[in-house]
Amino acid sequence: SKALKGVERDRMYEHMLTQPHVYGWNVAIRSNKEIDNSNVLKATMDCFGECIEGLVVKCDLNTTQAYSIIDGKKNTKLRGKAEGLSCRPWVKGDAEVYTVALASIIAKVTRDRIMENEAHSLYPRYNFDENKGYATKKHIIALHSNGPSPLHRMSFRALKNR
Repeated sequence: SKALKGVERDRMYEHMLTQPHVYGWNVAIRSNKEIDNSNVLKATMDCFGECIEGLVVKCDLNTTQAYSIIDGKKNTKLRGKAEGLSCRPWVKGDAEVYTVALASIIAKVTRDRIMENEAHSLYPRYNFDENKGYATKKHIIALHSNGPSPLHRMSFRALKNR
């Protein structure tokens, strides 16, 4: 998803969402507080596991015949109906594995739209419609001028020790 322009990501996202008979997908979200209470990596791993578990149920997958690949170095612990499903990490999976790239697009577009729409409408001073919560110069200036919003992670580098 990182290699694509926003317009291309949006087009692929809409294509996948309008073809549920072709693309099985699931989204998991963690709040800023949940991330602060654990860390970004643990929250990401938990989301990977939750998404895989949801797909096993949603698509009625036979876990002895299916497998999953997650982006990164670490594996996630699968639970529930996904327990026993073969799962392996793949460094640069989002650039090298088609299905991981598609999952990355769904995750990024979902997050960006939440930030552009919901977060920006609640806290317009932070320009979430432009920066989507990423550490741009304008975002850092807004943080220092306004302090953190209730949506900001206090573990975010620009906010540590505040």
